[in-house]
Amino acid sequence: MRTIPLPLLTLALAFLIGTSPAGAEPTNLFHFKLPHARAFRLQETNGPWLRAWPEGEGTNWVEFGARLVLQVEAGADAARLAGGLPVVRRVNEGIYILDAGTAANAARLAQRLAAEPGVAACYPVMRRPHMLQGPYAPYPTDKAFFQLWPLENRNADGSHAGPDLNVRAAWPYTHGEGVTVAVDDVGVELAHPELSNNAAGAPHHNFVLGTTNGNPVNRTAGGAHGTEIAGLLDASLDDFRMVGVAPKARLASEVIFDSNLTLAADDQLMDAYEFASNEVAIQNHSWGAAATVAAQVGPTALEQAGISNALAYGRHGLGTIMVRAAGNGRGIQQDANDSGWASDPRAIAVASLASNGRVASYSDPGACLLLAAPSGDPPNGFNPLFTTDLLGTDGANTLNFFPPNQDLNNYVFSTLGFSGTSASAPQISGVAALMLSVNTNLTWRDVQQILLLSSRQFDFADPALSTNGAGFAVSDNLGYGVPDAGIAVSLARLWTNVPAAVNVTLTSTAEQDIPASGLNVVLTDGAGLALNSAIAAPDLGAHADRPTALLPLVDVGLATNAIGFSLTNRGALIERGVNNYIDKINFVRQAGAAFAVIYNYPLAAGQTGAPGGDDLLVMGGTDFAPIPAVFIGNTDGENLKSLQSLFPTATAQIKLASATYSFAVTNTLLCEHVAVRILADNQIRGNLRITLTSPSGTISVLGRYNSDVTPGPTDWTYYTTHCFYENSAGTWTVNVTDEGEGNFGQINQVSLTISGTPAPNGSPRSRQQILDSYLLPNPQAPVQPDFSPWIGSLGRVSWTAQAGAPYEVFAGTNPAALNLVTNITGVFPVTEWFPNTQPPAQFFAVKKAP
Repeated sequence: MRTIPLPLLTLALAFLIGTSPAGAEPTNLFHFKLPHARAFRLQETNGPWLRAWPEGEGTNWVEFGARLVLQVEAGADAARLAGGLPVVRRVNEGIYILDAGTAANAARLAQRLAAEPGVAACYPVMRRPHMLQGPYAPYPTDKAFFQLWPLENRNADGSHAGPDLNVRAAWPYTHGEGVTVAVDDVGVELAHPELSNNAAGAPHHNFVLGTTNGNPVNRTAGGAHGTEIAGLLDASLDDFRMVGVAPKARLASEVIFDSNLTLAADDQLMDAYEFASNEVAIQNHSWGAAATVAAQVGPTALEQAGISNALAYGRHGLGTIMVRAAGNGRGIQQDANDSGWASDPRAIAVASLASNGRVASYSDPGACLLLAAPSGDPPNGFNPLFTTDLLGTDGANTLNFFPPNQDLNNYVFSTLGFSGTSASAPQISGVAALMLSVNTNLTWRDVQQILLLSSRQFDFADPALSTNGAGFAVSDNLGYGVPDAGIAVSLARLWTNVPAAVNVTLTSTAEQDIPASGLNVVLTDGAGLALNSAIAAPDLGAHADRPTALLPLVDVGLATNAIGFSLTNRGALIERGVNNYIDKINFVRQAGAAFAVIYNYPLAAGQTGAPGGDDLLVMGGTDFAPIPAVFIGNTDGENLKSLQSLFPTATAQIKLASATYSFAVTNTLLCEHVAVRILADNQIRGNLRITLTSPSGTISVLGRYNSDVTPGPTDWTYYTTHCFYENSAGTWTVNVTDEGEGNFGQINQVSLTISGTPAPNGSPRSRQQILDSYLLPNPQAPVQPDFSPWIGSLGRVSWTAQAGAPYEVFAGTNPAALNLVTNITGVFPVTEWFPNTQPPAQFFAVKKAP
């Protein structure tokens, strides 16, 4: 059986000129005829090509060269119009290509000639950014590829089954060749057959012992950690059981733990960050500070020096790419922003999600998170990942497999597999390696922006998910989501380096007290008079960072079952007991409630203390509460119930009492990372909720209720990625709320720092505008589909498409008489169709429907 693919679209190379980004505001308006009159704004440069933006047509750019296209009308004097310019080529009677010497000369002459009588068309030769239309790599022959769902997660018919990295869309262009990635960990089993080829000759180093031995520090399960990471990143293709994201990248093992799994000293870590920084392009750090409470801890001065040097001088000044695991401390309410390693804006902080698209139960939240990648989530029934282990029965897999499957001793999988944000980070390191392989000139900021532009969200029920002012979907749980490696590589191939960042800092030294017991449920009568104010403890999900609407409060009892009446435009008052909190909250939300107030059950007879009565507690298991929900004491709950009955027109509201700082920013930057530094002495730091609201209305949660009982934050800088590409101009607001009971504290200083680049015309750039500028095809151009085998008898027809546009797909054995077989609505940037390719061989065609 043989299938006949359609011809591939010829790739028009788009060499990048200058240092301005795609979409940067160009200068110099020129008018050409193509043959219709069109205006272009040209970027000033002395290079061989001039980048230009069609006036009034968005951010799609073209490039003009040094040759001139001249088409004359019948009877016109071509020689006179050409003015003595050398004729490079006579295309046909009336159309000539002339040599203008330089691109700048060609632009000037083309504009002058376009206005001459007798000229039908005149413009400099032109090229546009194009790419091959979605080719897909062959199905790997690695025997366990079907278990590697993070790489490709599809149903049997080719449709998407859940989150994945879509690596087969990147592999036609690269497998990571020419890029060295270092695993900074406990060492790697360098003799492992999946890893040995890529590890050969790489710059291995043990920074604890000062040797070039990059092998594991011990043969226990803990000593297998680096090998498990390396397999997900770099296992070879088509050789054995599995394959990594970047299967031909060079693998360096940098050992930063001793045999007792104790982290290296800070001077040794400094050396590790700087090591071979012009050879090692990417460092993977799947480790963090051990903690039993949510403490704030970060790099020492020596570590900071090493990190700064790697970013400033690594890769010959482009910066070492640092990828960090977000952390596995969700169970103790750890926030990634409390880790100075994960929150560093120069690093890529990576969260974990399970195969259902939801954040893993252990993965730290945080506004500093940039991305997420797949991992296991055993507590919720999702198996760990398949990856490499120490050889034989050493390491995490101590089972002994017999022939013919004895090689399974060298892997972890199923319930013995690998989980945690440690498993997610190397997958992002692998995608970064693919990107650098096709464009070695990317800076560390370029890499971050390409990754977030190519990322997708998969859990739209996540209460933390919102759309920022530039149209990006971002979440405290998963950052901008999971990158599509195919899109990331396509963007990397066409990318123009972003300009140098500008930093703007504003500081307030106005001291403010932090209001104690700042989270409250307030009941007011019809005239607005407060009838009752109840101190509340927060849930862990949706939060009333903006006050809820003033709504009647309806008593629903224990809410152990679905509510049989509507709670639309109501709040729900619920008694604790019988079922868990999240079920109660979901029941009232399904009935339409806007918020929930859960009150403690009464003390039992003879009881004098917890767990009932007026004790407050944070409601566990409410990370995904879909509406704001709070917990109050029994007395307050009974009072609210009684007062609502006595005053039928009374309304309730959840609101915060906060210390507030406002900063008026006049600079018009396209935001990247935004930082808030706070010096405070709150009695219990873990009671604080700290938020930043941008001029676009995006709320970033910088600090949340956690288990830290020490004072502070004494001096800590929080970061958010949530404002990427928003306009910096306007009022930024920092709110600090104590959500504990009866504590006190004071803020001494707050600073806001915005990092970004000047905004063209003072305007933000939406995600769609940026992607369109690189990936959107000419709407008038014919569709150029690609055919790639997918798996078995299924092929994959794909094409670059406009979102929502109608397309017709044709197939048949006679290319002169193809039949319409299906209509498909376009999905940007690549639309797919999976035909059966059993004999006889077929032709396929796609065109845009009328």
